[in-house]
Amino acid sequence: MSSSRRLAALGALLFPLLTVSAAAQQRDAARLSFGVHLQGSDPRGEFAKNTDAGFGIGGYALGGLDRHGILNVRADLSFLNYANSRRRIPLTGTGGLIQLDLNTSSNIMSFVAGPQLLGPTGFFTPYATALGGFSVFWTQSTVEGSSNNNEPFASTTNSSDAVWAYGGAAGAYVRLHNGRHPVRLDLGARFLRHDDVRYLNEARVRDAFLANQPPVPIRGRVDFVTYYLGVNIVSF
Repeated sequence: MSSSRRLAALGALLFPLLTVSAAAQQRDAARLSFGVHLQGSDPRGEFAKNTDAGFGIGGYALGGLDRHGILNVRADLSFLNYANSRRRIPLTGTGGLIQLDLNTSSNIMSFVAGPQLLGPTGFFTPYATALGGFSVFWTQSTVEGSSNNNEPFASTTNSSDAVWAYGGAAGAYVRLHNGRHPVRLDLGARFLRHDDVRYLNEARVRDAFLANQPPVPIRGRVDFVTYYLGVNIVSF
């Protein structure tokens, strides 16, 4: 079963629990909360053949739409890095006496939003979310001195593309602190699909470096699952 189908099945299992629990559970009065998390990506399908796992950070805002706290709206912003390389190159005209570092980084920035359904409020609160928005894929190369404390003095964006993104997430909050502003552990998984993307991977960057030519982007569908772990803080 694909990742998107797993998340859809999990959401279908959670939905009855979310709706039935409204009448049976006493709700927190929280109307707005914020979360931050660390995340790791697991590429799927064609994207998995071209790239490895990525790592990054994310944050979101969650606002309640009803007095029971069942229906909410969620807005996510996340950053992932899925490829890096560093090469030592000589500065032209110095006979190899001056060495530079050529660094290349491939990244994904995603902004998605959508409705989130919460389960029974308590120590353990499951949730399911439908998401839509866009992602920006880009690869950038910079040149700096070989000392670690040097700042880049030249940079080039080798490839960039902005595309629509859609998918969903499922997870749970685990209450850590009950005070005026409750703190909850947030763990879950999010699936995002992108139908037509231009992006670079490490192989295309390496081939361009060896051929001394601009890199040629890959073009195709990009799917990945993001697993995340962080905290959610209730504002009010």
